Amino acid sequence: MNQTNYLITHKPKNELLKKYISYYYFHVSTEENHSEAFYFYPNYMHALTIYKGNDVEIDSEQKTSKVRTSADKDKLTFLYCINLKDKIHVDLQGTFHKIGIVFYPLGLNHFIDKPINEFLSGSFQKVLMNNTFEQHIRTLKKEQPIEEQIDILENALMAVMRPFENKVLQRAVREIVLSNGTVKVETLEDITFTSRKTLLRLFKKHLYATIEEYKKMVMFRNSLNYALQHKEFVNLTDIALYSMYYDQSHFIRHFKSITEETPKTLLPQIVQIGNEDLYWHFIDEK
Repeated sequence: MNQTNYLITHKPKNELLKKYISYYYFHVSTEENHSEAFYFYPNYMHALTIYKGNDVEIDSEQKTSKVRTSADKDKLTFLYCINLKDKIHVDLQGTFHKIGIVFYPLGLNHFIDKPINEFLSGSFQKVLMNNTFEQHIRTLKKEQPIEEQIDILENALMAVMRPFENKVLQRAVREIVLSNGTVKVETLEDITFTSRKTLLRLFKKHLYATIEEYKKMVMFRNSLNYALQHKEFVNLTDIALYSMYYDQSHFIRHFKSITEETPKTLLPQIVQIGNEDLYWHFIDEK
């Protein structure tokens, strides 16, 4: 592994954590003149991002984050992003140590002591984590082997894990994901034996999204994943049909409303990171 710069994804090792976390990623630079920028796009699997030794500036309105080397080498910043409908711009300059924990739907809820709508005041912001979790993370160093970093990260997660159980919401989310976002709210009411009003309250409380916002996010993300995983073999019509859009035009309009570009223009520029569904569009801002 190149200890100067690396970007590595890795599955959880702990069997219990595998139920709630899809993967981790470790993004590092030790070069003072390093510069990179990229966009990332909506995903129903949300990430807790940890920066060590960096100053992080967030603009929630413009959907941007700027990361710079901090004079405080021990500075910790925790970010959580529920990206419903926009591309988000990340600008990294200098040295940085970035750790991402990508949760399955409702995964983070098992590691915080309050509902999401009390944990967050916005969909893209810095957050406060449990002191126990923070103390574990402070022992994590970018020079350590990845396996050692994972062990520290998982010890931190296990130290703050708590039960979260809401069968109605879990069933509704599962149906939305399985239907690729096309399931009707009336159907969710029927299969969960729960009213629309109660379902909406649960989504806002524990997912910080309305039902329709969540459905659209799932549809967009699954179409993006499918397009990128099969780009050598499919055309836009295939993608639209697979993703259950009305037609190709519907898919293109939805895609462009989020990315500000057409699929034909943007898809060839997006890069898959590691073996997971981590897709970034790196941009040259020189």
